[in-house]
Amino acid sequence: MSVQPPRYPEDHWLRSYDSEKALDSYLEQQSKAYSRVKNDFVTELLGNLKGKRVIDYGCGGGLFCVYAAKAGAAEVVGVDVEDSVLSTARYFAEREGVSRQCFFVRNQGFPNFAFKRGFDVILMKDVIEHAPDDHLLLEAASRVLTPGGILVISTQNSISINYAIQGTYHRVLKRDKNWFGWDETHLRFYTPIGLARKLKSVGLKCEAWRSVYIVPYKIPRIKTGDKKFYRLDSLSWIDRTLGSVFPYNRLGWNIIVRARASQLVKTKVRFGHLLEPNFRATPVSANRQSLLFSKKSNT
Repeated sequence: MSVQPPRYPEDHWLRSYDSEKALDSYLEQQSKAYSRVKNDFVTELLGNLKGKRVIDYGCGGGLFCVYAAKAGAAEVVGVDVEDSVLSTARYFAEREGVSRQCFFVRNQGFPNFAFKRGFDVILMKDVIEHAPDDHLLLEAASRVLTPGGILVISTQNSISINYAIQGTYHRVLKRDKNWFGWDETHLRFYTPIGLARKLKSVGLKCEAWRSVYIVPYKIPRIKTGDKKFYRLDSLSWIDRTLGSVFPYNRLGWNIIVRARASQLVKTKVRFGHLLEPNFRATPVSANRQSLLFSKKSNT
């Protein structure tokens, strides 16, 4: 029996088939100060995408698929596990006039494709902390990177002030060892050293780091009400100022890393069976489905 990864509740925008309302909710999340700073750093680390072949693995509502297409990427593939999410991403791409450059694939694991050229850029934004087997996921991604291609990852960091505060409360005082951050579907935390080791083990070298939420600015409200938090968004200037400066670029609640594949030409790269050139994913076996990917959050 395969392990079923945690899923979001039915009332989450990710589960909605009303693409217009789901997109509004998704973009509202992305408008928060925390997400704006994180997205700016991700954009910076992605670099020049003109003419590149790009995968956004765990694409959510399609923000970075649309961005990559508008930035001149030759082809953009968005991968996610929920049909409802992909419907929202397709709707967003159509609304922004880039649907011809964007292809969307529903797959539990990292898809196999019909070609042997590989991808220049892979983005995994807030994804690997959901994967039951993160090493297998990174290994699969590294195999499809072109020589010198890049993988950009963002994830939550246990070496941070916010972890010291919230982690102590949840994991020590409340003894909740299953608390892994703001998202109930997370399976683990990372540290910069641990993440770098995982990337090195699949042949990728870390070359740039950024971090966000160095100082917490989303404070829980003591009194109950419609809003659960006070947002001191003005403190996000600390992230913009220090988030790219060592050692602070490794000390935020969220860390973002760009890792690069070797420039040497790869040999014996496996891409599975040949398919039609419409980026349909090949089926993956049940055990690989359960190991690779569950779901991503857009905080």
